Amino acid sequence: MAVQDKKARVESGATKRQAGSRLFEPYRALGYTTNGIPHSLQYRGQSIYVTTGIGRTYHVYDAEKINLLFVGPRFEADVVSVLSIGENTFVSSGGQVSVCRRGKRTHDLESANRGEITNLTQFGDQILAISEDNTIVIWDWKKGEIFTEIEFESESFQVTSLVHPSTYVNKIVVGSAQGAMQVWNIQTRRCLYEFKSFGAGISCMVQSPVIDVIAIGLLDGRILLHNVKQDRPVMQLAQEGRVTAISFRTDEIPMMASSSAEGDVALWDLNNKRLMHVLQGAHDGHIPAVDFLVGQPVLLTSSADNSIKEWIFDGHDGVPRLLRHRSGHFAAPHMIKYHDAEGKHILSAGRDRELRFFSVFRDEQNVEMSQGSLSREARTKRIRVSDLRFPQITQFDSNPAMSKDWDDVISCHQGSSDAHTWSVDRKALGKYTLQSSDDSNVRAVAISACGNYGFLGLATGTIEMINMQSGLSRRTFTGHLKAITGIQTDSCNKTVYSASLDGTLRIWDFATGKEEHCVELPSTPSRMVLHREGGLLACVCDDACVRVVDAESHRVVRKFSGHRNRITDLAFSNDGRWIVTSSLDSTIRTWDLPTGHMVDWFRVESVPVSLAFSPTGDFLATAHMDSVGIFLWANRSQFADVTLRQISAATADSEDDTASVAALIAMPTSAGLAADGQDEEGIEPSKSEGGSESGDGSADVYMSTEKLTENMVTLSSLPKSKWQTLLNLAVIKKRNAPQKPPQAPEKAPFFLPTAEGVEHRFDIGASASNASKKEDELDSPDERSRIISTASAQSGLARMLYRAEETMAYEEVFEYLKKLGPSAIDIEIRTLPLDDGLKAVKAFFKASTAQLRSKRDFELAQAYVQVFLGVFSDIIKSNVDELEPLLVELRRESKTQWATVDELVRYSACMVEYMRTSK
Repeated sequence: MAVQDKKARVESGATKRQAGSRLFEPYRALGYTTNGIPHSLQYRGQSIYVTTGIGRTYHVYDAEKINLLFVGPRFEADVVSVLSIGENTFVSSGGQVSVCRRGKRTHDLESANRGEITNLTQFGDQILAISEDNTIVIWDWKKGEIFTEIEFESESFQVTSLVHPSTYVNKIVVGSAQGAMQVWNIQTRRCLYEFKSFGAGISCMVQSPVIDVIAIGLLDGRILLHNVKQDRPVMQLAQEGRVTAISFRTDEIPMMASSSAEGDVALWDLNNKRLMHVLQGAHDGHIPAVDFLVGQPVLLTSSADNSIKEWIFDGHDGVPRLLRHRSGHFAAPHMIKYHDAEGKHILSAGRDRELRFFSVFRDEQNVEMSQGSLSREARTKRIRVSDLRFPQITQFDSNPAMSKDWDDVISCHQGSSDAHTWSVDRKALGKYTLQSSDDSNVRAVAISACGNYGFLGLATGTIEMINMQSGLSRRTFTGHLKAITGIQTDSCNKTVYSASLDGTLRIWDFATGKEEHCVELPSTPSRMVLHREGGLLACVCDDACVRVVDAESHRVVRKFSGHRNRITDLAFSNDGRWIVTSSLDSTIRTWDLPTGHMVDWFRVESVPVSLAFSPTGDFLATAHMDSVGIFLWANRSQFADVTLRQISAATADSEDDTASVAALIAMPTSAGLAADGQDEEGIEPSKSEGGSESGDGSADVYMSTEKLTENMVTLSSLPKSKWQTLLNLAVIKKRNAPQKPPQAPEKAPFFLPTAEGVEHRFDIGASASNASKKEDELDSPDERSRIISTASAQSGLARMLYRAEETMAYEEVFEYLKKLGPSAIDIEIRTLPLDDGLKAVKAFFKASTAQLRSKRDFELAQAYVQVFLGVFSDIIKSNVDELEPLLVELRRESKTQWATVDELVRYSACMVEYMRTSK
């Protein structure tokens, strides 16, 4: 029953996915590490685990190498707080605290119904949290029930943080935005003491290594070490910017770390009460949490810039160095591209002015392409690292053909007249900075198919060809009147294609730089993509249309329109059959080039700005306007039947909002495909073109017929290894048989018989006679009768043959054999009964003749007949008079069908040879 339920859930999920998109389904997201909520540390033996929030889910990392271990389930709202206790992870999302274990949601704590829950804190068997309506909610997490609640007046005491002082039973210290602080007993719900205001709002509090002393971070940048037992200050320090987190070192060195909202980390010498060092620009965003690992000189920081970093204090000056880190884009990527032919790596340029390298399968290989020693230069100039990065990349291109020899990536930047080369092999900036000849901005770049040449498209309309090995200019293409928007080259280095804001697409001779042809487009092209194998150029035009130009005839052969806003990007499928486009209307549409129809469309939550189709056709990668990750969508045509039926233009372009809005599909998550039994969020079942809601996924899938015509001889759809293994089964068994069969060790009896006589010796002959006696007993009829003979059992094939002989429906015999493996088929044939007057043998010959006459599964029928004749050759020879008519009929039918197949094979071979040798 459980298996049936699971199958039903899988089929239901498949139906939903197909309703949203025929061709693509969410696979996984790349590049997510953490966001702006505090992380949670968990110590389990020698292992340390870090839990971070990511949008509507969470990640669990191993602190030793920052490897991703688990990804939590997808929640209904964004995760605002996480807490790890033992094997449990407590997640606050949408006003509900949920309990997860090993990435699976197990149950929810009792709902408080008080709005958003933040600041989850452990207090023994209780969990403390601050609710949106200014109440401290306390749960007994083992029972899952609310233990008590403490309410506060927002005008006089707005709760911002809380801490449990060590050794204080049932007591917590609560901080407020007004700067006041109170001590509460959670058992009696009484306020025991109230401290005077510190003059600024309290942003964070943490217990120090000294009992009775807590550290208090204020919004004005002050850090107070305060003795809560005596209500007296111990120490006061100050940093720039509000304090967001505090942590104390626990390896016998009196040091404190504090973070700011600007991404800086201050290190304090508590013995001398002074500032030791400031990690300026440690992160590019707000730092919600810092933690010294217990007993280690390692500081762990996480930030809203989508990164986790570990700093180690191994120098004599007390200044830490970056030990390891894991990061992604901290601003949305706007251009992505597959780098290799296997589709394993993606290059991404983002609004954070970074160029990043992503691995589709191994997240630990994700890295930022280095722009030089920016950290050292930033410390010298006392500025941030972000101020030294190159301007935002507007366009880049890559080609791994010459990766081992010289740079393989070229990029142009916003408002810059320089283009830069990069090396993916070194994950760093390349050798050359390529400056335009007329000091105009570089608007477009490209690399030739061989990887030897780079191209710069300038704002003045000029195209420069650069040698990637030497960085020197080799040729100039002039003719465009306005800025270049796209450059492409063919696979043979014979032709260069360019698009410009002057509304033209020009074709150039690669060797001479002369213009060969000019195509006038009705609208200005903003982007151009070439499918080299198919010789098709696709241009994105400002009128929200895609025009496809044939590179040979120089004519517009297809025009695709339907997007309601500007098209942001397009990509060819690996086989050149589809064009996938994205638009500011938040839809992703797929167009079929042979038919010129739109065959798929779906809507996403965030506006897609860039597309890349995997060179192997497995995935579609997308980047979105307000998401820092890269999203992979699985191509369903690789593993399932999909329909390419046209989506009605009337439906897509209708003014009726209910008819024209594509189905909304949930974005992929880091966890990959949705877990079993979990519904996908945000998927709306779409309606069929007729208006009725599709009930099953196969309604729109075209199922091909077994034969197009009655005269056609077809082969089976089974793997070739099935019938090839059957024909060579004896050879395979002989090859795989052990050279020497295993022998059981000789077992000596407990009491060995002795021979008569004075000399003590064993009577070996008596043992041998006993053994032979046992064998004789076993060979007796009484003993043999205890062994059930399997020969008397009727095989499945024999039953099918007897039934077919009665009903004359022989196709069921071959359908039964097609479900068996080679060894099972061999056993079924060998165990056919011979004591039935050769009834089974005759029925097999009739079934084989009927199968050949039906002109289906030709190679399977031949293989089964060959095995059958080899097994029963002696029986056939001894009963030739009885079986001759059936054999003659089988031979005649086999020759007839083989003649048809042989003619087609010879004709095809002749055509291939002609095409190969023709000039």
